Amino acid sequence: MNMLFLDFINSQWYINHQLFKDPLYDQKWLDEFCTKWNLSEINILNTENMKELIKLRAFLSFVVNKLCKSKVISKSNINKLNQLLLSSKFHKEIAMEDGKYKLNNVPEKLNIEWDIYQIVLSFADALTQINIDRIKLCQNPDCGWVFYDESRGCTRKWCDNTCASLMKVRKFRESKKQHKYTNKKEKK
Repeated sequence: MNMLFLDFINSQWYINHQLFKDPLYDQKWLDEFCTKWNLSEINILNTENMKELIKLRAFLSFVVNKLCKSKVISKSNINKLNQLLLSSKFHKEIAMEDGKYKLNNVPEKLNIEWDIYQIVLSFADALTQINIDRIKLCQNPDCGWVFYDESRGCTRKWCDNTCASLMKVRKFRESKKQHKYTNKKEKK
């Protein structure tokens, strides 16, 4: 399931693994992200905007991590989310899409406040419309990726097959090491 707030939070994954520079500072990545999610064009040279995005990503990441562990969000964090939802001015507009009428939010200005609003709204929509037990952190301690578990039994532990394979290999090697250590003790 594609969700704006998940894509946004997971952009920090690259920092943790140190494979790439922070994608928020890569104009090409940022342009593709904004196009994919219909956000305003964010220029990485605008340091104030970048500071706001980095701060928002850190806050949302913190809140989602707490949510995954305790299944609740503190009142102070809910208040902060509500303040962020107030940050953009917009009006409603009726539009025809795919032969159906739809009610759209139209921003007063396409700017960073609108982008922040859209990202926080994506998280708020997820909180209120999906089973939050399905929002999970990858159990690979080196990863930290946040994902939506679409498995039938809600049993998925890893963000993708790469992490799953890595963790299974680690577990197998650890069991072999333990077995080898146990056998050496028994022979003595």
